[in-house]
Amino acid sequence: MRKKPRGQKYRNLSARGRSIYYERIVDGHRIKFSCKTDDWDLAAAVRDEYEARKGINEGAQFVARMARFGDFAERYLAEDTALLAVTTAKDRSSYLRPDGPLGYFSRVPLDEIDAPLLRRWWTAEIDSRDLTAKTGREYLGVIASVLGYAVDLGILGATPVPQFRDQLRRKARTKAGRERADLGAQIRPMADAASLHRLVAAAWGDAEQDFARSTRRRGGKSASRSLHERTGGLRAYVAVLAMLDGGLRVGEVAGLTWGQIRWGSGEDDLSRALVIDRSRPRGGAYSTTKSGRARVVAMSRRLRSALSDLYASQFEPGPESPVLPGFHPRNFANRPWRRILRRAGLEHHSPKDLRDSYASWLLSAGVQLGYVSEQLGHGDVSVTARHYARWMGGATYREPLALEEGEVPADLLARIPSESHQSPTTPEEVAYREPASGWDAEGNWRARHDSNVRPPGPQPGALSN
Repeated sequence: MRKKPRGQKYRNLSARGRSIYYERIVDGHRIKFSCKTDDWDLAAAVRDEYEARKGINEGAQFVARMARFGDFAERYLAEDTALLAVTTAKDRSSYLRPDGPLGYFSRVPLDEIDAPLLRRWWTAEIDSRDLTAKTGREYLGVIASVLGYAVDLGILGATPVPQFRDQLRRKARTKAGRERADLGAQIRPMADAASLHRLVAAAWGDAEQDFARSTRRRGGKSASRSLHERTGGLRAYVAVLAMLDGGLRVGEVAGLTWGQIRWGSGEDDLSRALVIDRSRPRGGAYSTTKSGRARVVAMSRRLRSALSDLYASQFEPGPESPVLPGFHPRNFANRPWRRILRRAGLEHHSPKDLRDSYASWLLSAGVQLGYVSEQLGHGDVSVTARHYARWMGGATYREPLALEEGEVPADLLARIPSESHQSPTTPEEVAYREPASGWDAEGNWRARHDSNVRPPGPQPGALSN
């Protein structure tokens, strides 16, 4: 159905679904019926014939009962969200519930929502509650979708959201506005190289301890625990490395299957990689990646080694079998992840901070922005630049950290000098040097190209026994 044309000719007519309705009040009584057409000119002819037959003059009172935002939002959710990702549709249902963050508009008629009202809402619900501009824009996008659907149905002639977005852009040009809109402020990578190394060591220690508990004595005989229990720590270690050394999203880790792994001919084969073509957002059903496109992520030596151990411990499952069976993002964050942070002596971090650490530290090490953007799966390199601009270096030239034979850029994360206790927020102040090979007296790793990069401790070969 085309949008309702302007003009008196189409008075008292409104679109409802796929039909045009006539509605007005005559002598205190409401008259409403369907014109049984989606053509505005035919509907106008039906109205004229009806009014002539009933003797209704043009002076009769007319009421245009516009739907309220909350009521129309229910219709929008039922009719116009089929193409949205499952998690996006779920979020919008939450945002649009009467007591949700957009409940401010619940009882407001659609045609009364204009740019001044949106500005008052922003001041009351975003600024006064000290929410980020990013959150406010996300809510505004939901409002735009609801009002846009009303425009599609001919209920509204236009939406005020573009006009209000112009106002937000003008506000963002101020100093306070730029600070508020800084996407990099939401990025919280590991503060220093020592923290990175302690985190990986703690994750590996969790796997090692779990294996040590995998058998117990009963009357002189050993009884093995279940496979799920026996590999719990190793699975958490793999999850940490997948996000830290691969920059994977938590949902991509949850959706990883053995068929997505390209092992290569050995640990020095540069073709070793993960093919990320699916995801399980929030641990739910399989779907495409956030960008909708597949990507190939180079695999570090230590991630390949950990995956190899896990593959053997699961008795070499098929290509469609999940790498981390039973993995759920919330359970991981509340249990193994908190235990690993506590063991590493680190303050609170979310699992997403591992992905941010991957990006920020590689950029600090001099890895090209375009490469990091492709590895992260961003739709455009400008997205990466907006989020990680502060880690791309300053006015002082910094010599990039060189790759050794058989290394991919992700391997650099294992050998950033531990002496650099600087945050990657000031990469120009970090003085890199080529480390020596092997473990030093303090237990810090000094990588060499012919060995797996992994934290201190016994070799994990026993995990596959």
